[in-house]
Amino acid sequence: MTKPNFKSYILLFILASIWGSAFFNYKIVLESFDFYILTAGRLFFAAIFLFLISIFYKKIDYSPIFTKDFYVFFLIGIVNYIIPFSLIALGIDGMSSGLAALLMGAGPFYAIILSNLLGHDKFNKFKILGTVTGFFSVFILVYDQVYLNQSSSFYSVFLVMMASLSYVIGAVFIQRYNKFKNQTISLLSMSCGTLILAPFCIYEMATYDYSQFKLKSLISLIYLGIFSTALAFMMRIKLIFDNGIVFMSQVSLLIPIFGVYFSWIFLNESFTENMIVSLVITILGLMILQKGYKANSLK
Repeated sequence: MTKPNFKSYILLFILASIWGSAFFNYKIVLESFDFYILTAGRLFFAAIFLFLISIFYKKIDYSPIFTKDFYVFFLIGIVNYIIPFSLIALGIDGMSSGLAALLMGAGPFYAIILSNLLGHDKFNKFKILGTVTGFFSVFILVYDQVYLNQSSSFYSVFLVMMASLSYVIGAVFIQRYNKFKNQTISLLSMSCGTLILAPFCIYEMATYDYSQFKLKSLISLIYLGIFSTALAFMMRIKLIFDNGIVFMSQVSLLIPIFGVYFSWIFLNESFTENMIVSLVITILGLMILQKGYKANSLK
């Protein structure tokens, strides 16, 4: 891993904008399809896109298919794609897309806890304060949206928070297998995820009511596959390999900003004062975490 440079931060910013746009597209897809088709379709279009890229650029190594490590791609496909995609799709159906984006901001705080438990990183006073601050922002969201406004259920909030945790666990698996190129991991793991979901998706399509089909839902699903999955996860894997899990998880600093903005622009969603307060506290918590990492680097 290397110290983040200007290119790393630009890639982080682009990744945040792409992922921030995913939440309102989830809403649009769910107008026509259920979460099985959303999750499988997202992986299917991502795998097809990466396969077509591999034909022209030949950056994908298929040899791991014939090694003992092939099971890893199924594992990554489940933890890094199937579980979080499904949880977000189930959870976002009971809340605004802006709230879902804000809840995903807890990712860096999960990352620092896991890094400490696994021995990759150690707490200091700034990291502890930053983590506590981050989860306090989540408490504000839950209190506001579940208990005060009752616009979301605790169950929906829990599902989206678990999706954020699943992404962090998936990143741990990816970092352990950095001997493979990011394009290889992306295509093979997404293909494995598609294979796992294929039977469920085929059944859903066989019983699908085509009268509820909307073209904009299909367009959003293709967008989620190509941009929010294929391109975004290649960027994510590169950031993990180059700069580590914790730096990559800082994308959550920007995702809520883009998510809230896109939801307001495209879905006309309104936001409470407490949601804005939570966003500010999340950013503050991440800034404190950064101070904790700078303190470690000086030792």
